[in-house]
Amino acid sequence: MFYKTNVSLNLTGLVLFDPVVLNDFCVKHKIEDTNLLDYFNNNPEVGNEAINKGVLLPIYTIEAWDYTIFINTEEKSKVNPEWKLFQIETSFPLNIKSGNCIVSDIYAILEWNADYYLNFPPKEERNGVDDIFKLSGGNYSVNILGFRDKNNSDIENRECGYELLFNKVENLPIIENVNIDDFNFKVDGVSEGSW
Repeated sequence: MFYKTNVSLNLTGLVLFDPVVLNDFCVKHKIEDTNLLDYFNNNPEVGNEAINKGVLLPIYTIEAWDYTIFINTEEKSKVNPEWKLFQIETSFPLNIKSGNCIVSDIYAILEWNADYYLNFPPKEERNGVDDIFKLSGGNYSVNILGFRDKNNSDIENRECGYELLFNKVENLPIIENVNIDDFNFKVDGVSEGSW
């Protein structure tokens, strides 16, 4: 399966999650705070568990920008080889139960609204900061490839983003002693530290 979407970020990060998995995790841990990012930062054992158990996959700190996102369950990358900036060697865990995966501005976990994501509206009723795609239920190992059209000098309109390579696995990959903050995911080509 290959799916291409565009997500416009208002804040400096992306997040992927199955809304059922994330909501179940919040209920299990009795998390009532709608700012899940703050909650996870203030309770790192819960935040680490959320990432390690594939409840969510955050990609930050990146610029608020318009990004192209490729969702790819095939074995071969669809990114033009000339555009490839990096591929993170670490495989990130993601658990899918509902068959739905959301890709969203990090705002989704700054102002968690379970009802919105569990009853995700059609595209024409959304504002471009999130999207949904179908994945069969199960555990996934996700590799992240960053890309940018290096041949297009029109900074505001050149394509840049991420290809998320999903591989269905029996057991979630283990990412002990890995801090998501240590990765450089910047692909915009203009911000400090960007590839």
